[in-house]
Parts: sequence; structure tokens; C-alpha cells
Amino acid sequence: MHKNSTQTDTHHYPPLLERRPTYAEVDLEAFKHNFQHIRAKFPGVKIAAIVKADAYGHGLLPIARYLEKLRAYYLGVGFLEEGIALREDKIALPILVLGGVAGFQIDHFLEYDLDLTASSHLILSEIDRRARRMNRIAKVHLKIDTGMNRIGVNYRRGLEFLEAAAKLPGLEVKSVYSHLASAETDREFTEEQCRRLQEFRAPAEKIFRDKIPFHILNTAGILNHPGWAMDLIRPGLMLYGLNPDLSYLPQSKLQPVLSVKSEIVFIKRVQPGEGISYGLTHTTSRETTIVTIPIGYGDGYPVRLSNKGQVLIKGKRFPIVGKVCMDQIMVDTGEERVRIGEEVVLIGKQETGSITIEEICPLTDTIPYEITCGLTSRVPRLFLGGE
Repeated sequence: MHKNSTQTDTHHYPPLLERRPTYAEVDLEAFKHNFQHIRAKFPGVKIAAIVKADAYGHGLLPIARYLEKLRAYYLGVGFLEEGIALREDKIALPILVLGGVAGFQIDHFLEYDLDLTASSHLILSEIDRRARRMNRIAKVHLKIDTGMNRIGVNYRRGLEFLEAAAKLPGLEVKSVYSHLASAETDREFTEEQCRRLQEFRAPAEKIFRDKIPFHILNTAGILNHPGWAMDLIRPGLMLYGLNPDLSYLPQSKLQPVLSVKSEIVFIKRVQPGEGISYGLTHTTSRETTIVTIPIGYGDGYPVRLSNKGQVLIKGKRFPIVGKVCMDQIMVDTGEERVRIGEEVVLIGKQETGSITIEEICPLTDTIPYEITCGLTSRVPRLFLGGE
């Protein structure tokens, strides 16, 4: 049982307080497998491991520390605050903040030695001004918008953007990059985005009188368009053993990193015709056993799994019945003999059974990112392996 585990987690409890019955396991050995699988597939290409959004809900600091052991080239985060948290935890790897930068934040980027994304002429000039005022050299990655229309200088004006950056003494250009809009679904447009960025490689070498790294591939790009790896790749979802959708599973060599587990805390026999949970949206069709599990949407377990989701008990699947509550769900175990404290797996493997995040997504009309990122801080993360 997890209560006897010697592993650590990212949350702190009073020393005499038992862990919650509900918790998430993070398998660092599976994470290592995924990282090494990516590295082997792209020899000579550097890896910027994406750890934004609390490492996709897996735990920012433990994952970042482990990536140092694995010798990742870069860490990628979404916001300044994530980068600062890593630096304050003594993470020494280069850190690229992928999101847009507000002018008042620039001093903090320089103070914590964080790489900035420059996505406009205005912010580029402000980075240079503030860096020179602090007698620093800012490490800048130039963002070219090749068609996603989120942030970045439009590719039609990309050349003048590179030329402007080369003239500013307060910054060092570390890379030129873009982001794919639809690498999962639109091969033609993805190829066009890659070509648009590729066209700047030769001019950039002349402008900067040096070879500047280029990168565009995210997880879906790595899986579907590996020929466009360029100098660096940015795996995110796949590091955590997840795939964009179910269609990737048959050929996937990735190992899921996250499991979500709980246990039965209440058992009751219910007669035919009884309603279950808020709104009585499920009515029993027979005399049956209903068990209560202490997890709900307050933990990030999707309410859209009401009357749709399943759990594993003794390696067998049983249906969630009634609405998912904030703190609890009900499961119909029929005539199966179960007991208080019996392990329940909501995501992961148990004996010969398995429930994947990818299969949950169609039931909830969402994507794997939202499932893992949605796990709240009241779910302890237990880290297994990784020595």
C-alpha cells in the first residue's frame, strides 16, 4: 500500500498525518524511458524538455531535478514565475520561458538568468534597453509566427526582425523558433509552417555571422514530422508517456508516467429503483453494491465522467454511477466481493487491467494535457524510482 511507501512527494503534511487515500504516482523510470527513446530517435538533436504547468501536472521541481540527471539541454516553461521557481530550487540547466514577456518582467529574467522569448520589435528593444542598463547580456530566442497567429513576428516580416536583433548590443540570440498549429491533423499546413521557418536559416547565418539553432517541433510534430527536427526539439506530452489521441497507441513506444489511485471508503447495498448522487441521474436496475471513492472534481477528476467513466478494482472495470461530486464518486461493483481499503485505480494499470488518459479524453471532450494539468494540489504526487 502507498502508506508504507518511502517515496517523496511535492506536498507537505504534518508528520503524524497519514496521506490521503487518493494520490498520484509518478514513475520516473517510465519518464527516463521516454526521454531516452526520444534521444535515440534524434541523435545529434538537442532536447528542450517542456515542464510548464507544473510539468503537465506531474510536479515541476522533481521532474526538473530528474531532467538535470538525464542531461537535458534546455528546460521549457510557460511563465517567468515557473522559471524563478526552478532557479530558487537550484536548477542550473538553461531555462527558456516560452510565453510572452511584459516589459516590467525583463529585469527579473536577467536577475534569474532566464532566457526570454522575443516576439515583437517593441519587446526586443525593451529587452536590449533594460539589459544594457543592468550591464547584462540578455539571452533571447526570436519567435517567428509561421501561421498559428498567437505570438511572434509574422514570417513575412521575419527577416527584418532578425536584422534588428543582430544590431542590439544588449542581447545574445540563442535560437530562432516557431510553433506548430495543427501537427496532429493537418500535414500540409504543418509542412508549410516548417518550410516558412526553414527559409530563415541561411539568412540568419549571414546576419549573425554564426549558426543559430532553429526549432519548431512539439510532441505532435516529433511524432508526425520527424524530418523537420532541425537543431532542437521540444517534447512535452510525450515525455510523460502520453499521446495526442488514441490513434497513436498501437505503435507508441512511450510508457505512461502518471497513475491516479484511491481506495474504497464506504460500501452499501442498494435496492432496485434507487437514485445515486446529485440529481439522481443514475437509477439502479437491480439490487447491487455501490462503493464510494474519495476523489472528485475538487481533485481534478472530470465531472464529465459522470455516468461514463470506469475504475479498476481487482483488475476489473466497474462503472461510475451518478454525478461526480467535488470530493467523491460512486461506483457500481455489482456482486463483486470488495472491502473497505481496497485499491481503486482511476488512471493506470492494475493486474491485467488498464485505463489510459487517452481513452478518457473522448468521454470528456478534452485533450490529455487538460486531464493531467487539471489534477489539483490536494492530490499528493508520489515519485517512484529515478535513482
